[in-house]
Amino acid sequence: MEKTNSITEILEAFKIFDGIYKREQIDAAIELKEEITPFLIKILENVLTNPDAYLENDDRYDHIYSFMLLGHFKETKAHNVIVDLFSLPNKIPHELFGDLSTSDLPVVLLRTCGGSIARIKSMASNKAVDDYCRISALNAMAFAVVEGITSRDLVISFLGTLFTGNETDEDSDFWGLLAGLAYDLYPEELMDTIKKAYDDGLIASEIIRYEDFEQALEDGKERCLERLKTDLERQSLDDIHDSMSWWACFNEESQFYSAQDPDDLINYSH
Repeated sequence: MEKTNSITEILEAFKIFDGIYKREQIDAAIELKEEITPFLIKILENVLTNPDAYLENDDRYDHIYSFMLLGHFKETKAHNVIVDLFSLPNKIPHELFGDLSTSDLPVVLLRTCGGSIARIKSMASNKAVDDYCRISALNAMAFAVVEGITSRDLVISFLGTLFTGNETDEDSDFWGLLAGLAYDLYPEELMDTIKKAYDDGLIASEIIRYEDFEQALEDGKERCLERLKTDLERQSLDDIHDSMSWWACFNEESQFYSAQDPDDLINYSH
């Protein structure tokens, strides 16, 4: 009964955004990891079933804490609902999760996949999914290479199939960001494909320059992969407080918070 009461109190604290980072409740949730995990998954399932309930209420925040905690826990039972949430159409994932759909989603997808990137790859291939969420899925696949979950050859080969020009709208940043992931993984096998993508106007030099790829070849595969590994370690979610407490929407020094713009409530970027 005591644990049930504690879980109820934790979830109630997570539910409403008040500008205060719930450090104490996160620590309590970690102590009750096994018991609270089904409740956290259920919250995400409820969002998936009825996203409007969250879209119409900027103050709802339990889905944010649930998403981050489940990623921290490496909870494989949450993987499918996370993939499905970020595969919702149009801008719904961004409206629900703000910048998390690009900043933390790759690592959360990786940490919850249980050693299989099948659903991540399917998400990346799905043209109905938002372009930035697809890039996050592809980023998760790149991270899976340095984690030893899949091979670089398989991921590089897959990336190479996504430069046809038919993957999304022609004015999208998709291909430039995709090229950036090829750069991260060492682009040797895709240089002809990348050169053609520049010639076809798919890759914007403002996102990544062709010269950067030539530099990557000079740097070598080992150095490229080491940089990618360092990037993954920096975003690891091993310390969830380091991952969340600095968000601009939180003020740990005050019990009061006033947002001039409601959109700031879901702005987690630096």
